[in-house]
Amino acid sequence: MPTAPDTLIVLKACPKGYTRDQDKVCSPVDTLARFRGRLKACGLDILQEIRRIDNGRLDIPVYFSVCGAEARRVIGSRKQMGKGASPEQSQASACMELVERFSFFSFLENPANFLTGDYAAVEAQGYPVLPLSTLLASVHDHRHSPAMLGELLAGLPLQWVWARRLSDESAWLLPFSWFYAINEFNGPAAGNTIEEATLQGICELVERHVCARISRERLAVPEIDPASISGPVSRELLAKFQRNGIRLRLYDFSLDTGIPTVAALAWDPSTFPEKSELVFTAGTTPGVDKAVIRALTEVAQLAGDFNSGSNYVASALPKPASLDEVAYLHSGKRVPVSAIADLHRPDFLEEVRACAQVLARQGLELYVVNTTHPGLQIPAVYAIMPGAHFRERAMGGNAVLFAAKLAATLLEGRALTRKLHAMQQLAPGEYALPFYRGRQLLDAGEPEAALPLLQEALALSPLAEDLPYIHAYLGCCLRDLGRYEEAVATLGQGLACDEERPDMHNALGVCLYKLGRYAEATRHFARAVALNPASAIDYANLALNQEKCGNLEEARRNYDIALSLDANIAFAREHLNVLESR
Repeated sequence: MPTAPDTLIVLKACPKGYTRDQDKVCSPVDTLARFRGRLKACGLDILQEIRRIDNGRLDIPVYFSVCGAEARRVIGSRKQMGKGASPEQSQASACMELVERFSFFSFLENPANFLTGDYAAVEAQGYPVLPLSTLLASVHDHRHSPAMLGELLAGLPLQWVWARRLSDESAWLLPFSWFYAINEFNGPAAGNTIEEATLQGICELVERHVCARISRERLAVPEIDPASISGPVSRELLAKFQRNGIRLRLYDFSLDTGIPTVAALAWDPSTFPEKSELVFTAGTTPGVDKAVIRALTEVAQLAGDFNSGSNYVASALPKPASLDEVAYLHSGKRVPVSAIADLHRPDFLEEVRACAQVLARQGLELYVVNTTHPGLQIPAVYAIMPGAHFRERAMGGNAVLFAAKLAATLLEGRALTRKLHAMQQLAPGEYALPFYRGRQLLDAGEPEAALPLLQEALALSPLAEDLPYIHAYLGCCLRDLGRYEEAVATLGQGLACDEERPDMHNALGVCLYKLGRYAEATRHFARAVALNPASAIDYANLALNQEKCGNLEEARRNYDIALSLDANIAFAREHLNVLESR
């Protein structure tokens, strides 16, 4: 049997050295010093600056780590946010978020980190691969057989990576391509040690899992009595919210995981909705007090001090537009914080093992990939938990969908066409197959050929969670054909299924602009930037439609924002110059 490489993680005893507001191996001051030392030693342009971005109202610090040139190239974004109860912890958090992303995306772009081959070929070589039944379980598919999945995956050049299974410390070769289609960017983590990073990755997966289940299944959960919270940092944070008139509800989101997850719902009645949003987020750690702190500092990170007019991007939980949207949470049960499960231990290794044990008892195994950057040499991992739920993926129980998605990712041109046709012979009537065939044609600039396939996919009774995707591509197809009224209709149907889709608001805005319905287009582009504040083109389109409506001051402001995010949007620069010359 092939042997695992020596880069596989090895976990050792790792006592905590700092426990004030987060559990870490060392203080945030030491973390920052180590980080700067590694930057100097490796010579990579990763960090441009660390910048505080809150306005001080809540007195809970929030920092950006702004990417240097090499990090911008690798990650594809400009900055990361950090949170903490102190300025030092928030800065350290922002920098470790940068390390996490830079390490992970650097790992992805290096082919040497992967073996490549289809499932049958890799298994035949004697590698310890996960059984096909585990892959089916990872997407909650109880309809298709392992043999069927094997045929669907035949010929797909999957990327494979070595990982450590935490329940028994065994080595496995995982089909990275399969799990990346599920996890995407959930699971990367960095830390002062590999044990600290591993625990961080586990907690993120558990947080995403319980949040997805609760929001998807609309589960009622216990509310936490804030008066029962006694930790000094937690009490200090609660007082800061109270002093500023911020309404706050805390919930026990732990479900049956045995690992504490605390959710926070926060809003400011004096500024909502004009200058602030409802913030709905959660934090997971083995110790319940640190989970409370994590949730509260996450609120501060997302809220923009509840008075800045900023918009946050939803992740684990959907962003509610009103309290009515989260009324399902109220169970009528209020519990003290002491009633919540607690796995707190003095050593990170003990916590990793405790988390792995309670999850394994529920059939949720943990696997960890070492993604530490060879130059930066700050411990980083990618955690994988087959069977974990995510808000937008792995809910529907359809392995055919994931196999088709992989084919569309790994193949192109005639090879993709042949594979999708072969899949359709194996699984006739599966909407995913005409959908991906239609998407392939649309991406190739053939909207007329794509249209009947996308319409076929829609007619095959897709799962509710996939309807928005099909409507989005069908709408874009109709848009590209100049059939704007029909595009508006199908995009509207898509938004009725999932209103939090900035891509559909963008496409709908474009169609309405083409129809001369500028005021309606303005509303959709405004919603697009509210959902995705990093989208420069949506700000530019918003400004263009505001200009058409005669709202010149607002148009000028949004052109400015668009160009601050992307200086290369030519029409935004031209229109702004005209407005400023008046």
